[in-house]
Amino acid sequence: MDQLSGHLHPTLASDVELERMSTTDGISIDLPSQHQSGPDTPTVTSDLGDLDTAYLRDEQVGEELEPAASSSIDSSAPKKPTWLPYTLRRIPQCLILTFSLLLELAVLIAHVISLRNSGLVEDNGSRAIVVGSKFVPTLLAVAFGLLATILLDDVKRTEPFSRMASPSGATGKESLTWVAGAWWTIPSPVGKGNLPLFCATLIFMLSPLAMSPLSSTLFVTQTVVLNNKTSFHQLDLDSLVPIQPIPQATTYFRTISNILQNVSTTAWISDNYFVLPFWPGSPSNIPLSPILSDVAQTWSARTTVFSIDLECDPMQPRWENLPILNQTKSTNISVTVASESGCSVDLKLGNSSVYRTGGGNIWSSVDDISSILEYFFAFDGVEIHGCSENEIFISWTEGVPPFNNFSVGGQACQYTYYIGNSSTTVTMGQGQSTIAINETEYHLSKMPLAATIANTAAIDKVFFNLNWTLHLDSFQRSNSITQRQSNTGPANLLSALYRISQARLLADESVIESLRRIRKRFFAELFHSAFELEAVENAVSIPGTVTTSSRRVVAVSAVANALEVVLLIQSILIATVLYTTRPSKRPLGLTEDPSSVVGVARLISHDPSVVETFAKCPNTATDNLDQSPATAHFILIEDKIEALEISALDSRSCQHRPPNPSRSKLSIGRPAEKQKKATLFRTWLLGLLFVLLSLTLATIANLYQRSQTRGLYETIFVYNIGVSIGGENLGTVNPASIFTTLVAVIIGLWWGTYDTTLRKIQPYLALAQSPVPGHRGIAVSYKSSYLLWAAYRAARRSHWILLLVSTGAFLVQILTITMSSLWNRELGDMTTFIRIPKVLELRNVPMVFEVLSNPWGWHPADYRGQILQSLFTNRSTSWMYGATIQSTLHGPDPPWSMDGWSFVLNSLTDIASQSIQDTGNSTELAALSVNVTIESPAIRGRLECSPYNFLHDQTRWLTEWDLTNDTNWNTTVNPNDPKVGFELGTLDDSWVQPRGFYLGEGHLGDPWTSFFVNKQRLQCCENKTSEFIGVASIGYWSPNWPPNSSRSYPQISYAWPNNFTIKWIHGRPTERILEAERPSIEAVKRLIWVEPPQMMALNCQPMIETANTQVTLDYDSKRVLSYKILDIPRAYEQAWDSPWIEDNANLSAPGSHARNINVSVSHGVLFMTALLGAADVGNFGGNSAFKYNTDGMEDTSDQMFNFRQSGLNVDYMTYAMLSSVDFDHQQLLDAAILERTAQRTFSIMYQHFVNNELSLATGGYAYQRFGEKFSDSFRQRVPGSKREAKPANTTNSEYVMLQVSRPVEILNISKPAAWICLAILAYLIVTCGTLAIVSRQYTRMVPKLIDSIADTAVLVAGSVKLLELAKLKSTREIKKDSHVRAKLGWFNDTKGQKRWGVELVPQ
Repeated sequence: MDQLSGHLHPTLASDVELERMSTTDGISIDLPSQHQSGPDTPTVTSDLGDLDTAYLRDEQVGEELEPAASSSIDSSAPKKPTWLPYTLRRIPQCLILTFSLLLELAVLIAHVISLRNSGLVEDNGSRAIVVGSKFVPTLLAVAFGLLATILLDDVKRTEPFSRMASPSGATGKESLTWVAGAWWTIPSPVGKGNLPLFCATLIFMLSPLAMSPLSSTLFVTQTVVLNNKTSFHQLDLDSLVPIQPIPQATTYFRTISNILQNVSTTAWISDNYFVLPFWPGSPSNIPLSPILSDVAQTWSARTTVFSIDLECDPMQPRWENLPILNQTKSTNISVTVASESGCSVDLKLGNSSVYRTGGGNIWSSVDDISSILEYFFAFDGVEIHGCSENEIFISWTEGVPPFNNFSVGGQACQYTYYIGNSSTTVTMGQGQSTIAINETEYHLSKMPLAATIANTAAIDKVFFNLNWTLHLDSFQRSNSITQRQSNTGPANLLSALYRISQARLLADESVIESLRRIRKRFFAELFHSAFELEAVENAVSIPGTVTTSSRRVVAVSAVANALEVVLLIQSILIATVLYTTRPSKRPLGLTEDPSSVVGVARLISHDPSVVETFAKCPNTATDNLDQSPATAHFILIEDKIEALEISALDSRSCQHRPPNPSRSKLSIGRPAEKQKKATLFRTWLLGLLFVLLSLTLATIANLYQRSQTRGLYETIFVYNIGVSIGGENLGTVNPASIFTTLVAVIIGLWWGTYDTTLRKIQPYLALAQSPVPGHRGIAVSYKSSYLLWAAYRAARRSHWILLLVSTGAFLVQILTITMSSLWNRELGDMTTFIRIPKVLELRNVPMVFEVLSNPWGWHPADYRGQILQSLFTNRSTSWMYGATIQSTLHGPDPPWSMDGWSFVLNSLTDIASQSIQDTGNSTELAALSVNVTIESPAIRGRLECSPYNFLHDQTRWLTEWDLTNDTNWNTTVNPNDPKVGFELGTLDDSWVQPRGFYLGEGHLGDPWTSFFVNKQRLQCCENKTSEFIGVASIGYWSPNWPPNSSRSYPQISYAWPNNFTIKWIHGRPTERILEAERPSIEAVKRLIWVEPPQMMALNCQPMIETANTQVTLDYDSKRVLSYKILDIPRAYEQAWDSPWIEDNANLSAPGSHARNINVSVSHGVLFMTALLGAADVGNFGGNSAFKYNTDGMEDTSDQMFNFRQSGLNVDYMTYAMLSSVDFDHQQLLDAAILERTAQRTFSIMYQHFVNNELSLATGGYAYQRFGEKFSDSFRQRVPGSKREAKPANTTNSEYVMLQVSRPVEILNISKPAAWICLAILAYLIVTCGTLAIVSRQYTRMVPKLIDSIADTAVLVAGSVKLLELAKLKSTREIKKDSHVRAKLGWFNDTKGQKRWGVELVPQ
């Protein structure tokens, strides 16, 4: 290559010396050999005289280029190290690649752990969980995106240098004038050197458009299921066989409760199976309760299962010797009920003229049915033929057979007991425990239950036993004992299930299902009772699984899969960039950063032809260079740009256009011809960004305000998109989070373009404003400075607008992070208000009953018994059963009730269900229901109790007997021990045997109470095993009778509320002590205590209170969820003010004792009378004659509302109290515990009574129709008087507001994130407005966006002093030299022409 040399003009040297630049006349510029210097080489002169400050004059500067004698390149000089941008150096690039791989690995590990463990961690709501799941993923994505941005910028700004540094060089279009496209422009990977730029562009595009939006939804909180292997305990069946059925009173109670009220008695019994119990944890107790755990979980194990199959054939009647209706001649009637299988039962009914039946049911084994029918139902004969089945059920209605008012039918059934093994799951939660077995496994493994495992013959005998009548009484009586409905054995329960209606029972085609249900339930309850008595030492271990549900942070599979693919692609691309940008493969030919003005000047200063080429382009017009022939190449060697094909450049060089220096100051900085303005600083684009920022701020502020008040529940906010591939569910994605993140990304990309542009032109803006030193102008560049580093550098140089914009660029990254975590989907409620009319109110009008008084010549108070009887008729809704079930078996509160309070109900049928959102997928909403809140009067019952202070004096309530006294005791029969016994009660002049004890001072004239519910004496129940007399307990609630009272139950008192006594006696009684025989008096057994028992007794006054409340309940089940008392509870006097008031009306006939009368009674009186007498329900008036003071013992055959079993004789209330202390008999001897348990029991009993037989149409015992009053026809016992009803505890308004809360998914806005977003957006809006204001000034100062090397080269090509300085000093040296000052403006070149560019100025 030929060499050219040049010498500086002496005047130039003089000027340079004034500026402290060490230059000599011998400095040479090496150019290619074809570029020769001639006499026509132009002399460039600077002239900045038209500016306000001092500038160089044309005559001060001259430059002459002459051929060099020799090459200027000294091969012996040490070679400078190659310069690379930071992100293209090996270690930083390896760190970026490592960061990408670590992100890939982190997402993969989190995804795998989430799949394996059903989530990553339990969401306890802590800040660490929120930050880790919401902020960290997006933070890492934003950090990676920033690295991708720097990487792309570095690849872009080094691309033209890498092209020129190639051995063949590059055309001007490919290098000097090459401008990188926008970020959305993907270059072609095909072509020499294009692959790094292609890969870097893809890396950048994937970061904000894929990683950031996806990272915002990578982790979500969901309710997930966790399976944990564990060891369960289970009863060892081998040590229990053969299982013996031991029915207790509780066995019948639980069976009746399940059949009539459909309540669960234990979790181990389903409709068809009984599962051998298993349980985790300590084997100390066998969990047999209906609720095994309050924690939502599932137990799974393979265990033993029992069942019974019952197959039945219907039996139809066939009559013989049918009589003719109304005939006078009698006929012997017989009927045969037969099944299609051939089983038949012949019933000989007897003489048609006298036979009439009250209806009945019999359910018995085939072997016993004949004897039962003949004995209990007075049939003349029964014959059975062809029955292969083992049990028969027969039912008939009331009437005279065989006419239309009489029907008969039955079922012939075959039962089989089975045992098998099955996988079993017990699911707990929401106040219940349910069991499910794998029926396929069970049916494959089941076999008939062998007698060696369970005594099946004894099970049959117990089931068909006649003891069912002790626990169930139909109350179905007619005017003749011979016409009463009769039931035997389990048929009592079946009859109660059909509400004592034979017609309903016979008409039911699915009666077989009722038979199966009763048979299966009692079979399971027998096993239940048997296992209750077993010790836990028999437990063995079996493997199983405990499954729990938890709110956990999970990785969304669809998002995780997408991120894994994206990160893998990016890692491959980064590795490609790392490989292809090594200096050996992509040399740059640079030893220092060329991004500054002086850096470009240094590159072109060594080749005069290159300088001349750009010097011929005045006014920054470089577009012509793009038209250079393809043969015109530039080459970059060691910081020197050399031009090849000089002739081609000369022919295509810029044409000279004379300047127009006469332009006004507003035109300074513009060329004469019309220039293209900087596109990104166009006002309308800034205005559009301003609008976008403002709309985003206003939208977030509005949504935040709505989120805090009514919630964001509309479909557009909560809709989820389910993702599945190949039928596999990969989770759901909420578009709201992705959308807001995309908005932030768009704002960030948009803001980044302004930040990038301003960082590029900031040095030129500083140079255009005034002469500045190198560190603020020609030697500075912001191209490799980002975010806060750029802001810091701008602040140091007082570049305030750049400081605002770069700070905004940093805040935009925070905006992306916070907007990605702005939303949080939660379950919430949407509330509406509905005005509805009141339907019911608290009862202030007593209930009125029409009864038949003294129908059989009994005691005049018998009509009370008829009324009380009606309270217990419907066993399927019995309040006594319901309350006891709730207390002992964890049964539910009645509807509209909670904590003893009963709330006046209203009609909610007008509340229409409506769909208010579409979440796009099944969510937890399916398990939720609509809640309603209403202000309502409430009523409750409670007690005010105090213990008696004389209980320590046993003589006040206990009688001591000398059992060796043969005058009183049958010493011949009685056992020798004990010699002394004790009996409950005290003797007085009027009593033959002790029955109760006096209250007060203990005198004859004081009030008194009994030990039983009435004046009968106790005779049950001892706890005797072999010869040992064990401990037993007795507990009954009894009324306190007035002094010298001769009244009998239920005529307790005229003054209400009347106190009663709660007793608990614990000791060692025996039933084997007989009285001495007396003439005409049958000797009876007496309940004698072998030692003085312990007793705790409370004197209690019932209180009925009311209060105004606000209650929230479940719309579907009417179950109360919560309530709030709005005022102080007050006594409700209307509950007591009408104690059995008669209206003398409807006399049947003159002189007749039987009459129909109207009786009004307040519900409090009705409740207390029924409650205290339920344990002896057989003695309610109307059922049987009353027993008087001299009558005998308690009726142990009546066990409907009491528990009589070995060691226990209690009413339902006391049994509920005992259940609440886990049947620890000793605890109830504590007065405080006795009172606490009594309070709870009484409140539960009362709330069930209030809700019994309740109707919106007629009200109930404690409620009435709104506005109900006394009927004018109702007459009081006192002629001419009118009883005024007191106002009920309701407001005058006939309407009430109903607040309806529907469960919805709500998109909740994080308060901190919202405020951060609003603050950042406000800052960006202010900065955007400021930038829009100054952008017009910036456009005048720098008329063209300086993007390419050529753009800067044109500005310095005519600047002789700057070019000389660039050759002499490095950029670092110039930056440190505060004496070097430069200015961007108009100056005269060496030809005396005006030129726009950068040139040095004197100090």
